[in-house]
Amino acid sequence: MDKIREKKWFSFTAYILAFMGVWALLLYLAETYFPSETRSLNSNRGDRTSIRPSQSPGRQNLPKNDASKIAGREKLFLLLNQKMSTGKSELIYRGLVGQSEFRIDVIVPELDPLAAYSYRIKISEAKKSFRLANRNYRLIAAKKGALHLKVVEPQ
Repeated sequence: MDKIREKKWFSFTAYILAFMGVWALLLYLAETYFPSETRSLNSNRGDRTSIRPSQSPGRQNLPKNDASKIAGREKLFLLLNQKMSTGKSELIYRGLVGQSEFRIDVIVPELDPLAAYSYRIKISEAKKSFRLANRNYRLIAAKKGALHLKVVEPQ
């Protein structure tokens, strides 16, 4: 009779451990391949760009002469497919197109907050200067996962 009980407990324990193992595997796969949107927005990666805003709150209402002094010092670091607010518009870096161009989307919330205007800009021209949403930018670096821009004065 004892051997039968031992076999029952052993099989019962094995079923419980197998169930817990399958459950843990399913949770791991669910978190890996179907992450929560709120978790990805508030990621805790320690990334410097996700901590600091693109502008301090006081820069939007500066007089034009003060804004031109700041223009040469302001830099933007856009991560792939992440929205960054710049003044009255929002920029979304969409990645490289080959080795010679990059794609960027501009959203102007005052016109239509749901409409994104797509641009393909040549890297050689962007290193000189380009204009998006009433601001002039100069490309510092364009990589597969990030875009580094500097706000410049109009020429």
